[in-house]
Amino acid sequence: MAAEVRNTKQKQAVYEVLLSLDHPTATEVFDRVHETYPSISRGTVFRVLGAFARDGKIRKLQLSDSDDRYDPRMTAHYHARCRGCGRVYDQFLPDVDRLLSGLSLKGFACDGHELEFFGSCENCKKGDE
Repeated sequence: MAAEVRNTKQKQAVYEVLLSLDHPTATEVFDRVHETYPSISRGTVFRVLGAFARDGKIRKLQLSDSDDRYDPRMTAHYHARCRGCGRVYDQFLPDVDRLLSGLSLKGFACDGHELEFFGSCENCKKGDE
């Protein structure tokens, strides 16, 4: 019999904060949760995020040149990161999805992929002009 997973106030608080932020780091989630629950530890927030990612409730993003970030959106999508401000944007690309769905790698059984785009967001581009 599998162990029952409890939905504690702490877990609920972490998840609600995650929903309110845009691709936050674990530290950003901790800082926000800590405002409401000052007794919660950094370790607890990090463990809850790790468990959510392992259980498939959220996505852990390991973007290059960045701390790990977390994304509650589980539908298929990609990410674009601004080199100026660091913000991460969701990108929905059905043409890429179709292309990759038929991809065959010689000698390798692929069970997933990550695709990250780099550039400048509109705000940072305006600041450069």
